[in-house]
Amino acid sequence: MRKILCLSVAALAAACGGSAQQAAFVRATPAFGAVALEITSSDTNSSSFENESEPDDDAAESADASVGDPCHPRLFLRTHDIVSLTNRGLGRVLGPIHRLLPFGARHGNDSTQVWERVVNGVDYKYSVVRTGDSFTATLQVKKQGDPDTSFVTVYSANTTRDPANQDGSGTATLDLDKLASVTGDSVSGQLSLNFTVTSAEKKVIFTMTNFKPKATATARNGHFVFDKQTGKGGSLKFIDDMTLRCTGATTTVAGTTPVTSVARWIVASDGTVHFRGDAGATGGQIPVGDKWEGVTCAQGKDPRETYWLMKLEDATGKTISAHSAQNTDATAAACDAAFGPVPLVDSAANDYVFTNVDFTSDDPLPFP
Repeated sequence: MRKILCLSVAALAAACGGSAQQAAFVRATPAFGAVALEITSSDTNSSSFENESEPDDDAAESADASVGDPCHPRLFLRTHDIVSLTNRGLGRVLGPIHRLLPFGARHGNDSTQVWERVVNGVDYKYSVVRTGDSFTATLQVKKQGDPDTSFVTVYSANTTRDPANQDGSGTATLDLDKLASVTGDSVSGQLSLNFTVTSAEKKVIFTMTNFKPKATATARNGHFVFDKQTGKGGSLKFIDDMTLRCTGATTTVAGTTPVTSVARWIVASDGTVHFRGDAGATGGQIPVGDKWEGVTCAQGKDPRETYWLMKLEDATGKTISAHSAQNTDATAAACDAAFGPVPLVDSAANDYVFTNVDFTSDDPLPFP
């Protein structure tokens, strides 16, 4: 799938050598670092997401489940996992631009560029239409030799770029069901991206619907809203179908659980990042009527977890089982008070109120 997705931007790579007219089309494609999710600077290192041999995510999760305490919510690590997996998808589309061999546009002028190339028996046609600083792009595919009426649109994008400073905004959608109907690849589902980037703020919304990166994977749905303000901090809220390795119940059943999560972080005056993540879940692998809740706090230039808690509560808020730990060797407090009261092991009094957050909206979660 990686090589196929690269073709959606391969056409723009052709403009890297040539006239100023073609250079304008290059500016229609945001750089990886412009739209990549990031909590720390290492998150936007595009080389981390461009390896030809990417890890098997299912295998990685299985391996991770056997390490350490399986009941640790590890929300800082989980948030980084979400950041990493989302960025890997962005890297598949945006990262390889500088490594692709350019091929010339079939035809074009000041307002339109069209590229076409056949790879492994599949005809890819990429078109970009420019109106001022706005660009509309479509990727169509068909089997080699089929009539042009057979082209299927699998990718579309609309972007607006400021040529002076590369700020901009845009949307993009990729229909893997339609792509697989032509290529025969074992991928399915739909992915969508919405971004707004300025020097002061970055907002990225990523949605996946019945997404399967391979035939054997479990279809996943997710909605992720990322917001970061330069020098201040940021937030990430998301709903994701996850496989919980430990629910707090006596027996953990197989399957997935719809988990709502919020992550917030601030940049302190000394430059360190203060992070807190909260997650909650009902249904799925969680026993009927019970609620699973976890919290993780982290601090530092390269944040390390200083506190974590995971618990299972019944319908009345009574704790059924719980685990927590704290390490304050390197910080004055386990959790920054700026994020509000910390959930308690034996009481629901300070539980994070997930119902106050609209996880289906595209509005960013406020952070202190």
